[in-house]
Amino acid sequence: MPDSHNDLPLDEASRAALAAEGLRYAVVDTDDADEHDRWLQADHRGFHFDALTTEQLAEYRPALGGTRSIGVWDATTAEPDHPIATVGSWRSTVSLGDGRSVDGWAISAVSVAATHRRRGIARALLEGELRAAHAASLPIAMLTVSEATIYGRWGFGPAAYTADYRIDTRGLRLTAAMPSGRVHRVSAPAVRAIAPELASRAHERIAGEVPARDLLWQRMFALSTRTASHAPKLRAARYDDADGEPRGFVLYSVAEDEADFAAHTVTVEYLCAATDDAYAALWHYVLDQDLVATVVAHLRPVDEALPWLVSNPRAVQTVARREHLWLRVLDVPAALTARRYAAADAVLLRVTDPLGFAAGEWMLTTDSDGAARVTAHAADPDGAAIIDLGVEALGALLLGGTPVDALRVAGRLAEGSPGSADRLAAVLRPARAPWLSTWF
Repeated sequence: MPDSHNDLPLDEASRAALAAEGLRYAVVDTDDADEHDRWLQADHRGFHFDALTTEQLAEYRPALGGTRSIGVWDATTAEPDHPIATVGSWRSTVSLGDGRSVDGWAISAVSVAATHRRRGIARALLEGELRAAHAASLPIAMLTVSEATIYGRWGFGPAAYTADYRIDTRGLRLTAAMPSGRVHRVSAPAVRAIAPELASRAHERIAGEVPARDLLWQRMFALSTRTASHAPKLRAARYDDADGEPRGFVLYSVAEDEADFAAHTVTVEYLCAATDDAYAALWHYVLDQDLVATVVAHLRPVDEALPWLVSNPRAVQTVARREHLWLRVLDVPAALTARRYAAADAVLLRVTDPLGFAAGEWMLTTDSDGAARVTAHAADPDGAAIIDLGVEALGALLLGGTPVDALRVAGRLAEGSPGSADRLAAVLRPARAPWLSTWF
């Protein structure tokens, strides 16, 4: 069964709603290998992934055994012991910058078979997760999404964004000085041992990061059965500071241009920097490769400093930008007081929430040192900024990565008094754009 840390009670309202449709809603017994395997295969089928092999299933079972895995079964199907819908969830943190974080409920593996659409199954799954997390006093829920059109209806808002870059390295000169310390070519397995610790240090510097689970690290380093075929192509480098302490690493691969052997393409698969020196040194290493004409990097921050490291910022092209981390506020005081703020002010947030978790009038009062307090408030106080918004917009704003004025222009929030949007923007402004460097 799921780890006791994640073992929240099954939501009775969702169970009853699905029972009315003739469906069974239950937590998977992950100690039962056959039942767990069927759930894992249903999850992969829902996302059009290849079916898991026997070896992969043997690897996934222990790695995901602590997840709260929920399935929905239809006894009238040709294979009644195979789930027709899935969801997986676990407790996690989200970084807030400045070494701070907030606890939350990570939701993943949301799938419904094509044979069972339009029966309220996804609604029951998502609302069941939110009610369970709220009952467990978790301030937020979080997810990364395959489709951006779905989760707003349950109050999730896009809170952190990513970008993909393409860099033309021909004739490119790095203008930033190479830091003291040293970059070492190393094997990927050698870096794997220190990757979670380095990532943890890097995550403290920025909002939006969610700790990667062990299975994801194994995949990333081509040490899982699913990604082992990539191992011969995967390369790694590590940056050590002047004292010999590891401060960052990069994983990358190289593809040959058959028409021009001097025009290889380097793909940066993951670059982790716990210090500014590590960031600069690792990009120096990546861009200063012989026989390479192009570097591509995916799932990077939207405010990447890279254009300022090179002689020709136009060589660093943003080829895609998208939302990545979605947040759903369940406890307004706990969520808002967890982070630091950029200015002292008082803002009355009048929040609507169809599910009721975050609904109310909340006075956010911030101090000059960045601390905040939040109180329920029924009257409009003199001098406070006043903002009317839905819970989806509140989730989008929580980390400061979504422009307040963009939501105002789009009609996603309204000013209760003139200038309130500008005041809220000044309070929320982060030092760096929030960023999540992995999927979950």
